[in-house]
Amino acid sequence: MTRLALLSTLLLAFHAPGARAQHPAVQAAIDAVNIDSLILDLRQLDGEAPIDLGNGPQSIVSRNKNQPGNPLAADWLQLRMQQLGFEPTLQVFSGGTGENIIAEKPGALHPERKVIICGHYDAMPGGPVAAPAADDDGSGTVAVLEAMRVLRDITFENTLVFALWDEEEQGKLGSIYYAGVAAASDVEITGVVNMDAIAYDGDGDGLMRIHTKNIANSIAIKDSALMVNSTYGLNLNTAINLPGATYSDHASFWNENYGAILVIEDFDNDGNPHYHTTTDLVEYLDQPYFQGLARLSIGTAAVLAKPYASVPNAVVASGATESGAYAWPNPTHGPVRVARTRTDRPATVQLVDPLGRVVEEQRLGSGQRLLDLDLSARVPGTYEVRVLDATGVGCVRVMRLP
Repeated sequence: MTRLALLSTLLLAFHAPGARAQHPAVQAAIDAVNIDSLILDLRQLDGEAPIDLGNGPQSIVSRNKNQPGNPLAADWLQLRMQQLGFEPTLQVFSGGTGENIIAEKPGALHPERKVIICGHYDAMPGGPVAAPAADDDGSGTVAVLEAMRVLRDITFENTLVFALWDEEEQGKLGSIYYAGVAAASDVEITGVVNMDAIAYDGDGDGLMRIHTKNIANSIAIKDSALMVNSTYGLNLNTAINLPGATYSDHASFWNENYGAILVIEDFDNDGNPHYHTTTDLVEYLDQPYFQGLARLSIGTAAVLAKPYASVPNAVVASGATESGAYAWPNPTHGPVRVARTRTDRPATVQLVDPLGRVVEEQRLGSGQRLLDLDLSARVPGTYEVRVLDATGVGCVRVMRLP
């Protein structure tokens, strides 16, 4: 394929009805989420397959906080993160009985801004019985590992935090501790995607739920998840709980005025009958459904983290390029004028908001060079102006001041 043909194909992809590729890096990550990878990790985490930490095969019988399988699982999860190319750290709490497992992928532009994708690895039931907890929340835990696998080679503007909470079953203690420390230290958390039980669909209707609340930017995060669902071809059967329940780790962040959502199976009307029992096993899970919810969660986290300078043939600068653009004043409190550098062909100008959504689109005909955008009614943050024509894509970032 010639360069012109490739660029023409790219241009058409942005305009074709129902086109999937809103951002190629996000699309590639979503497509890479692999059910075999998820199930392989899950069978080891829930004790159905042995693990090996260097001392021979052994099994994780229970991840309940009072059982030896809990720290064994923590050791194995840290090993898996290392195998995926990360250096995890432990955040110890509850007098040393709890261990959150944290790994970060620093942002290239705004390392201080954190996007968290998370689940909890501890389990029920308690006592000296098996607690495989494949669905609750082995499914969310291994989806975090899968997120690390498919996102590790993408550069993001914001820092991605991969978090596995301990002692959720004792009252969200691990996430409460993390969120409390973050708030006390003025850590900037721009979004949390919490996955808790994302693999059971007993009635086969494919329904899943997103829990959100009118706290910080939680509604906007929900909107980003819905955008990912529609734009990237997932088309999951989605219900919104507003206000959402507070029974999982996302609520710990709401309590500290951070934006967060919960991605979960239809826990309201199609609860897993194996919930908190010794039979919460992989065999009772719906694997395509599991893959879909993992893809939605991972794609949403990727959009929130914002792939950096990875639009094909884009030039992220205010200087002129063949298909580029200028924008001024920049930064702005509202009005901004956009000028493209060539006018011999039609072009489309898109305004992309800080959550990666195309929120405005205008056309420029042949011979037209200028247009005006008004950001005064939009939230402060970094926006991207894209100029798309048959020669490629030119980009300029515009800062909307408070």
